[in-house]
Parts: sequence; structure tokens; C-alpha cells
Amino acid sequence: MSKIIAILPDELAAEKVTDRLATLNVDNLDWRLLGPDDNPERIFPGFAWPLGSGASTPSGGPVGIPVVANNPQDEEVHNRGVDRDDAEYYGRSIAHGGTAIIIEAASEYEAQIRRILEEADAQQVTVE
Repeated sequence: MSKIIAILPDELAAEKVTDRLATLNVDNLDWRLLGPDDNPERIFPGFAWPLGSGASTPSGGPVGIPVVANNPQDEEVHNRGVDRDDAEYYGRSIAHGGTAIIIEAASEYEAQIRRILEEADAQQVTVE
């Protein structure tokens, strides 16, 4: 079995690839799309009094600041069996709006799947 991972530029490309994969008559073909909406950053409000600045709201309360709690997309990619270093790259790409696709198929279909990805302008195609 081969694991093929790539970054797709947008939802239209992801749809094009998955439509083509669905038409293949391949046993044990599996794929998973991971996009920015699958594991978004969560922003929580935080409050602080800036030290030594004397700054506060007009009512004398603390200044509001957003606190970002990351749900790292690279963990999800790594959990799908992708090498830790590659998973970190793909996770950053997802965080910046890309869509990762992870495809598992028999090795003899690797070239055919790579062609489908290349036709959809996939980036950073990796085979493990």
C-alpha cells in the first residue's frame, strides 16, 4: 500500500480530485480531506492590565486581548500515519487555507493517482 499526500489549492480542486478518485475501479482505495474548517483555531477573549502603562478602558477595566488556542492540524495529519516532519509541513499549509488530501491505495495505482493530483495543480505531492 502507498500513502500519497498532497496540498490542493482550493475546494474546486479538492472536488475535482475526489470525483476522479471515485470513478477509479480500485480495491482498498481510501482518501481523507483535511481543510482549515476541520480543525479551526479557537479564539478566546482574554483580559489584562498592561503593566506600568496605566492603560485601561474608559471605565477603568482591563484591556481586552484575543488569546488564540491552536488545534494543530499537523497532529491530525500525523494521526493518519504521515511522518512527523511532513505532517508539520502539511499542517502549516492547512492553517494557511490549503486542503490536504491523504490517499491510501495499492502501489500499482500510484502513478495514476499522481497524475490526477497533478492535473488538479496539487502541491507538495509526497509518497510514503
